[in-house]
Amino acid sequence: MDPVYPAGSGTKAAVRRHPIHPMLVSLPIAFLIGALLSDIAFALLENTFWAEASFWLLAAGLAGGVLAGLSGLIELLGVKRARRLPMAWLHGIINLIVLGLACVNFFLRMDDMLDVLPLGLGLSVVTGALLGVSGWLGGEMTFRHGIGVSEQVGGFAHDESKPRPHVHQG
Repeated sequence: MDPVYPAGSGTKAAVRRHPIHPMLVSLPIAFLIGALLSDIAFALLENTFWAEASFWLLAAGLAGGVLAGLSGLIELLGVKRARRLPMAWLHGIINLIVLGLACVNFFLRMDDMLDVLPLGLGLSVVTGALLGVSGWLGGEMTFRHGIGVSEQVGGFAHDESKPRPHVHQG
């Protein structure tokens, strides 16, 4: 954790003090990256299995993404440190864009699951790239800013109403 923060921020959405958001994000990320990979496989192999797999991976990614997004929104609005971080807002906005793109991608295939190329593949590529950026921002918030990390980690809890000490990193 970044030395500016002597402790984690705590969490507002938890099960037995374990943050829910990190538990939920891995599945929609995996499903949406899986949709990208199955789109690529369909483009290369022309086997309909891959187009159908992508359709269902998009559906699962959307369902999981909505749940992960709701828990992330609770954290964003409930944790003071998160609300102050521009990267937290950017993380949320990117994830809304990801869900929007995945939704468009899913509905493009509703009438014909094989209608993947070229638009569906392109949407999957953009979705995958945005997930990479969003994932990096999520990691920065957790590991550098202590968002969602127990207040006992790193020492005594910091009073968020007091200014942070300046730490020189040379």
